Amino acid sequence: MAARIEDVAEKAGVAVATVSRVMNNRGAISEKTRNKVWSAIQELDYHPSQIARNLQSQKTGIVGVIVPDVSHNFFAREVRYLEGALCERGYKMMLCNAMHQKNLERDYIHMLQCNKVDGIILASHTLKNEVYEKLNLPLVSLDRYLGENIPVVTSDHYQGGILAGNVLAENRCKCVVQICGDVRIAKPSDDRHAAVEAVLKKAGIRCERMGIPMNVFEYGDYKKLVSDLFDQYPEADGIFCVDNIACAVLQEAAKRGIPVPEKLKVMGYDGNDVSRMTIPVLTTVEQQMEPLARQAVDILMEQIEGNKVIGVYKIPVLLVKGESAI
Repeated sequence: MAARIEDVAEKAGVAVATVSRVMNNRGAISEKTRNKVWSAIQELDYHPSQIARNLQSQKTGIVGVIVPDVSHNFFAREVRYLEGALCERGYKMMLCNAMHQKNLERDYIHMLQCNKVDGIILASHTLKNEVYEKLNLPLVSLDRYLGENIPVVTSDHYQGGILAGNVLAENRCKCVVQICGDVRIAKPSDDRHAAVEAVLKKAGIRCERMGIPMNVFEYGDYKKLVSDLFDQYPEADGIFCVDNIACAVLQEAAKRGIPVPEKLKVMGYDGNDVSRMTIPVLTTVEQQMEPLARQAVDILMEQIEGNKVIGVYKIPVLLVKGESAI
């Protein structure tokens, strides 16, 4: 028969309430008593009923995290720091990989609601805003506007665009092409492209945009896009894009015999590990993923405690100098 909390208390020679306080790390308890309780727990192989604890506290200690593609290096890094920040607050993460599919994201949201998670952190956003606004639970959005009552945690993309634009201007580029996401959907990341354009316009530098569809993360798609860019803008001497696409830019430039940075400046964005693996090493703007994850978790905890939190929370970015743009 499975051990009960009363058995642990008897074995350790303490009250049941003392065992409870030790397990929940509450109250002033001597180290000697704490050690006796944990020894009894291990010896009896006692495991408290999570269901009973959840009923008592009205919390599950679980937070759902929905991402569009867990295999993508950006989201994998994001998940790593979210999990760490949640663990520090005593929470476990239930990870959902939506794979860019509306039906799958909707099913995951329903599953998380049925499992009574304490809150959701959303990095996948394939549904209409009304769906998210109707969710009756703590919710934080990463890098997307989902409604005025849903808090957003994002990098300071405008600052990032200023940093990138200054590098390209200082390198005396004459024609810069930005690779941008779908502009039909307003999102915080649009700010970086607006900032780059503002800096280059002030410097008298031509700036063009080339769009990429929403939720396109396959490297093969990047390579085709970049090949089309070189064909469409043979005069381009500066390119601004996320790090993963910048890798395809460097490959295509080498294939076409265009030296970087002598004839072409490549400015990355994100600060992923790949930015340090390229030849030449990418000059990039780093999104600080750990502070971003901590901010998202802090806001979610505030909501879980019953506090209303709204607004956009911006995390500063960093310029990381490499060799692709000096």
